[in-house]
Amino acid sequence: MNNLKEAIRLLAQGERQIVSLVCKVDAVDKTARTVDCTPLDESAPLLGVNLQANQGSTFGVVAFPKVGSYVVVGFVADGAAGVVLLTDEVESIEVVISGDTARISADKDGVRALMGDDIGAELTKEGIFLNGDSFGGMVKVAELTKKINGIEQDINNLKSLFASWTPVVQDGGAALKTAVCASWATSLLSLTQTNELENEKVKHG
Repeated sequence: MNNLKEAIRLLAQGERQIVSLVCKVDAVDKTARTVDCTPLDESAPLLGVNLQANQGSTFGVVAFPKVGSYVVVGFVADGAAGVVLLTDEVESIEVVISGDTARISADKDGVRALMGDDIGAELTKEGIFLNGDSFGGMVKVAELTKKINGIEQDINNLKSLFASWTPVVQDGGAALKTAVCASWATSLLSLTQTNELENEKVKHG
């Protein structure tokens, strides 16, 4: 039985031995999705090592290693092109489901998620951006509620004055003016400033 298993294994790999090397990254090509690296055993540098199974692909999961970091490169002993199996430090990571659907990338500057050309979110040290920032910051609901409540209360006060006012014959509205000016008209509302209602850490467009 063991002999049969060994025979199947040899047939599956074509009797080629799979080896791997630990290397130091010398250069990264994000367009070609390859790296140049030097094995730690001081053998010849490896050029154009694939970062994913299909070098010509523009989607999939790719971790771009940092120059100077270490990677494990696996390749077939007959000299076929190698591929990075493991990475140490990464400069960025990209996940692309396909060219026109979900795309996620992360690096030292932040994390970005895109759905097609119109919908996206970005998380950076400056804040969160939903579809850009053309509409400014998101509204602070608690602060907006206070502002609206202030206006509503002011209108209710005016309504109460009218409801409690008793017309005086031939005074030309003097009694109403006195009541309104004494308790309502002199209490001015402050103009709302953008920074009172805007959450500058979460912006949208």
